[in-house]
Amino acid sequence: MKTVLVFGTFDVIHPGHRYFLQKASSEGDRLIAVIARDEFVIRTKKRKPVHSESDRISQILDSGLVDEAYLSDEITGTFEVVEKINPQIVCFGHDQHRLAGSFTDWMRENKRDIKIVTIEPYKRDRYSSTLRNKIHY
Repeated sequence: MKTVLVFGTFDVIHPGHRYFLQKASSEGDRLIAVIARDEFVIRTKKRKPVHSESDRISQILDSGLVDEAYLSDEITGTFEVVEKINPQIVCFGHDQHRLAGSFTDWMRENKRDIKIVTIEPYKRDRYSSTLRNKIHY
């Protein structure tokens, strides 16, 4: 069984998220989402998430788009959650360059070989969390 792992905030699930999760799901047999902690969202996006981390986990599970969901590590960059889940594939969104780079560095340092897939954007000009935030917040 191939386990696929994705990372994200998934604050307001929009068609771009659905596309990303469906594409990631097609890479394996089981899809697991790692949800960003509230503190991380505030620090990196310079805003408080619309929904709390526990609500975001519930929403993504209720969406039926993932098989499991977990909170991200308390210490960014440790990838303890990856050690626990042990995925064969990790999918990154087209805009997760920094995270993908950090993950690649972690794999090299820990002598891990996990397939990385980058999912192309879905109608980026229409369904982007960044764009939504500029318009609505």
